[in-house]
Amino acid sequence: MKTSKQRFAVYGATLAFALTLTACSSGGGTPSAANTEGPAPTGVTLTLWHNTADSPALLSLYKAYEKASGNKISLVDIPPGTFPTTVQTKWATGARPDILEWHGNQTDLLSLNGAQNMTDLSALPFVKKEGHLAEVSGSVNGKVYAATIGMPSVFGVFYNKQVFAKAGLQPPTSYADLASYCKTLKSKLPDVAPIFEAGGSGWSQQVLSAFNYLGQYNVNEAYDKSILDKKAELSDSDGPFVTGLKSYDSLRTSGCFNKDSATATWEDSLKAVLSGKAAMVAQNTDSIALLNADAGGDTAKVDKAVGFVGVSATKAVANYSPSPLGTYYVPKTGNAKKQRAATDFIQWVTGDGYADYVKEAKTIPTLSGAPTPQLQGLMQDAQKAYEDGATLSFNSQIPGSGNFGPQSAKLLAGQQSPQQVADKMQTYYLQAAAAAGN
Repeated sequence: MKTSKQRFAVYGATLAFALTLTACSSGGGTPSAANTEGPAPTGVTLTLWHNTADSPALLSLYKAYEKASGNKISLVDIPPGTFPTTVQTKWATGARPDILEWHGNQTDLLSLNGAQNMTDLSALPFVKKEGHLAEVSGSVNGKVYAATIGMPSVFGVFYNKQVFAKAGLQPPTSYADLASYCKTLKSKLPDVAPIFEAGGSGWSQQVLSAFNYLGQYNVNEAYDKSILDKKAELSDSDGPFVTGLKSYDSLRTSGCFNKDSATATWEDSLKAVLSGKAAMVAQNTDSIALLNADAGGDTAKVDKAVGFVGVSATKAVANYSPSPLGTYYVPKTGNAKKQRAATDFIQWVTGDGYADYVKEAKTIPTLSGAPTPQLQGLMQDAQKAYEDGATLSFNSQIPGSGNFGPQSAKLLAGQQSPQQVADKMQTYYLQAAAAAGN
């Protein structure tokens, strides 16, 4: 088995939330390949659209770049709960930042028409250090448009250790466990929500309703390939997508979720599992930074309270996706000076600034050459879940999957049946595939 450093250098890290394919382009005649000739400009202010879930280490990295370069980073804060829709909406108006923090999934890059709107970074030195990650994150048709320094988003289930101990439960591995544990928890600890759902954020429910369930079916992207090759359909009544949605709906109708599941937020869910008000939360490892923040930076407190495991349909298989946190693009803005400075930012955060970032973040390197620091216990849980055979999240390569957020929200609210959701997702897939020329 490969070491954690090798495996995480091979693959990248969230969530695919693209809503539609858009043909907006604002190249302005700017060259498509990154310009690295001559010294980088100084005294330039670069706007960076960033997710406010960025770790303190990433925020420190931006400050360190300012000091090293003489340029200024102007952060445009976008909350994680509305991050996908906000970026999509702003982008559709023609607005462009100098640097964009965004998902590495191919479907998300296509949603911004990346081949037309992003600078090609393929010739930069970091690409070789990323290894196969460069083919997975921010890449279309063999060209690399993103630098990914943030660790992969690994999806599974966070659980409260004290609650599980009181209920006499072991970490779950399957959806049968989730259903069984729900009954046990409702009986023994009626004041604790067995599973906390956060439909108010608009995307969190995707994790439990499909991402996790399908993990075991997407080994070597097998399920994705069956859809793309049209050997199967998302709407197949006996297929794993529909079966997963049915399993999720059964948890809902059995009263396994918190009473405010349709309106609660991602932030609420993490506070609930940390405090013990919820036994489980299906989420990804980007959430660890917020758990640490909720604990006042006390990682020992978090490690004592919360564990993480991979869970899929019938066995303990996690899934992973390129994360928006620490994945950077250089949009074409028509301003050659700023694009040159933005390229310098990419080179610095993947070069001179990278080792210090990894050390402060206490995260697993995605670029070769940087040592792996001592990880907190919860991050070690995530590392183990990944190394135990985590598969690429099914939505990473399926066009139109950005529509799953709104559709799964309707399932959570009881407004659509599992089959209705699957039928609509198959239609969205066909439409998006056709728009992409597939």
